[in-house]
Amino acid sequence: MFVLFAIIGLSILIFFHELGHFIVAKISGIKVEEFGIGYPPRFFGFVKVGGKRKMFFGKNEPRESKNTIYSLNWIPFGGFNKLKGELEKDQDPDSFRGAKWWKKFLVAVAGVAMNIIVAILIFFILYSTGIPQDVDNVSENAHVVEKIGVQVGSVVPDSPAQKQGLIMGDIIKTIDGKHFDEVEDFQNYTATKKGESIELGLQKNGRMVKKNIPVKSYDEVYSDISEIYKIDEADKKRGVIGAGLSKTALVKYPFHSAFLRALKHVFGLAWQICAGIVLMISSLITKGAAIGGVMGPVGITKITAGIAEIGFLYLVQFLGLLSVAIAVFQLIPFPALDGSRALFALIEGIKGKPIKYKTENIIVSTGFLILITILGFVTIKEVIGLF
Repeated sequence: MFVLFAIIGLSILIFFHELGHFIVAKISGIKVEEFGIGYPPRFFGFVKVGGKRKMFFGKNEPRESKNTIYSLNWIPFGGFNKLKGELEKDQDPDSFRGAKWWKKFLVAVAGVAMNIIVAILIFFILYSTGIPQDVDNVSENAHVVEKIGVQVGSVVPDSPAQKQGLIMGDIIKTIDGKHFDEVEDFQNYTATKKGESIELGLQKNGRMVKKNIPVKSYDEVYSDISEIYKIDEADKKRGVIGAGLSKTALVKYPFHSAFLRALKHVFGLAWQICAGIVLMISSLITKGAAIGGVMGPVGITKITAGIAEIGFLYLVQFLGLLSVAIAVFQLIPFPALDGSRALFALIEGIKGKPIKYKTENIIVSTGFLILITILGFVTIKEVIGLF
């Protein structure tokens, strides 16, 4: 059930991303040949014929219509746009390749813009109705709806915490039967348990569960970053489980303050994700290994399903984060991503003529092949990890 919620949530984010491309393409006069929900093969579709909408199944679309096909497809994940001339040499005025460079640029970044707008809307609603927040960051005009306690805010990949099933949103009630009200007390207790295991009493979606978690040294769990940042030798040896904690409460703000906080939160997340990508690429170049690794659709769906199990509020909050992550990822100027389309449009604007079709097609096809290959390996690894 929760996996279904995760798939629906992720599909909604991808749908809005594609909707952004669709809307701007239509406004720009670029013909959208098909706007699909899910991925092919096609289940059924609608198209306007002679002023009336006509329904059809599979590939049996009416040949006499040149209007946009709106389709529902068998693979229920996200959506797509098929723009006229996007993958062909077509130079007609209503084709993507025949459009002015600035129209291409706007269409390319429209999906990213839509994901940012969706994220801002999500966090605006959360900040105005109630969002889990670190009590140390609560401002004077906020209203504390409910105190939550010490809560997991992040989990390090391949850490003892992740391996034992801790996820964002878990509430720590006890440690070895003892109650701790402050994060610092938890950290100080764990620091002395290196090489041992601690028993956490957790609240997951209203249910109490217990987890025995091995405690490892800081430099073991955070090996990727302990060499990059200057960490004291004593701190490197202290015990950790690989979970970021905060003392949280459910907090809401007045509308005007909620909107400003949503803006700050979304662009702050975007900056952090950008910094993380730069750090990952830097580590890949200098060390031949990416910090934190790469997560594919199976891993993302698994985490999202786990968060959905904690509660609807946490699922919505996580989807807001994912919406920002999709926007940042798509903006990377790597072939086959939106960022490359935007870059090609800018180059065209500077040069005064588009990149040669053959050159662009080779670059995009190569990039797409690389992405699919990486995604394939990651997905296979994640599927194997499920068993």
